[in-house]
Amino acid sequence: MSVAYAQFPGVIDAGKRAGVAQDPSNPEKLLLSKRPHGEASVLEALLKGTEDLSSLSPELLERAMLDKCWYHITPFRSAAIRALDIPPAARILEVGCGAGSLTRYLGERGFQVVALETSEELAECARVRCKGLPNVEVISGFLENVLDDKRFDFVICIDPVLVQSEYFDPGVQLLSMCKKMLKPTGTLVLAVGNTLHSPGGAHLEPSADQIRGKGASLDQLKHALQSSGFSSFESYLSFPHHAAPRMLVDARSARENRVQWLPLVRELYRCSETASGELESWWRAVHSEQLEHVLAPGWLVLAHAHSVHSVLWKGATVKQFCLTSDEQPQGERVSEKGFGVHSMRVVKHEILPALLEASQPYVNSVKDYKYSLVAADGKLAELSERERQAREDLSKAEESYKTELQEGKESLRVREAELDLVLKQYHAVGAMCQEMREEGRKLQGMVEDIRRRYLASEEWGSALAERVAEAEEELQDVRSSWGYRLSETLRSFLRRRQRVAVR
Repeated sequence: MSVAYAQFPGVIDAGKRAGVAQDPSNPEKLLLSKRPHGEASVLEALLKGTEDLSSLSPELLERAMLDKCWYHITPFRSAAIRALDIPPAARILEVGCGAGSLTRYLGERGFQVVALETSEELAECARVRCKGLPNVEVISGFLENVLDDKRFDFVICIDPVLVQSEYFDPGVQLLSMCKKMLKPTGTLVLAVGNTLHSPGGAHLEPSADQIRGKGASLDQLKHALQSSGFSSFESYLSFPHHAAPRMLVDARSARENRVQWLPLVRELYRCSETASGELESWWRAVHSEQLEHVLAPGWLVLAHAHSVHSVLWKGATVKQFCLTSDEQPQGERVSEKGFGVHSMRVVKHEILPALLEASQPYVNSVKDYKYSLVAADGKLAELSERERQAREDLSKAEESYKTELQEGKESLRVREAELDLVLKQYHAVGAMCQEMREEGRKLQGMVEDIRRRYLASEEWGSALAERVAEAEEELQDVRSSWGYRLSETLRSFLRRRQRVAVR
């Protein structure tokens, strides 16, 4: 048994957990491959039972290996941030802080940190881990529900869950929300795994009962970031695991400067004698074909909300992260081979071998690692088939669209003819309305004239009635006079004489 397994029998080989065949004849391997349930409760008990909760606490690291919580406690979770030159006064939002391993390191650096975790159990673990740090706030909930008007200099997502489908790039919704939380000059820091990488030999795998972030290809990430509104981004290779890297490589700069970083890859894995030499050879073949950005275990991605080139990555093109018990200056020092070395001091030197071995995924044979190519070929074949199907669907959709467009044009022509007829009818009705308005004005004039005549006739009638009354009075006066009575008597006498004469 190795030193690490002898001292800490709970240290589990990540490669075997990820799918490497177990040996039934070795009961130790079968025992170590089993993970306990209720990981959050185990974590909380571990943290509450530990006095020193600092990012490099030897007590916590030792107990984490014994309690099989290495994924949440490993000090290499902070490696991605150690590689960057982040200003001391930066405001940072950590999305998916888990049990607070990186959150604790950010708080110790003095940053103003808001840590977000959707799991209430893990959020409570993060609060326990960061107790005593007033510059750290841990929030439980979803990003779209708990934050509104706050803006940050950096948003950090380590091993995020990038939801993807056949038609959309992975994580567009999450990345878009992260973009909204950034200041205009802000940067998104992503640590993302490669879906094409071997699931059997190169990952620090989580528990069987916990679902971690789902990875993506670099092209998928590029499209997703562009769709989310990020103007530029940089990517760096991470080995051996994206969430807890022990080496970060600026592949383009390393190639231009002919930096020999490939021999270091073998040191990052615990390999069988068969795979020890072949692993480096395999990566040299990948390097010669310039496929590092396709088959790397994962990436550290810096996405910017602005077009100014980042100055966060400074120093060597290859950065190593190592644990040591010696007092060494903080920051990056350059090794003899030109690599940037970041030392993390653990005062209890006797646990260093176990810590280093726990951070090395296991490769039993190079065939385990070459599974990456098989998986990649299968993935590419699947993508090709999906592309072919998508092209067929697109062709059908185009034909359907052309038919609908032709029908639409015909319908539009009919509608235009109907509209033209309606317009003509409208103008005719308008002309009729104008004529009716003119007739109405004439009729109104005639009515006014009739009204005036009526009023005049009323006045004339009144005057006539007065004259008739006066005439009747005069007639009455005449009838009552003696002359009128005399003339009437005379006429009566004459009529009688005429009748007598006629007889």
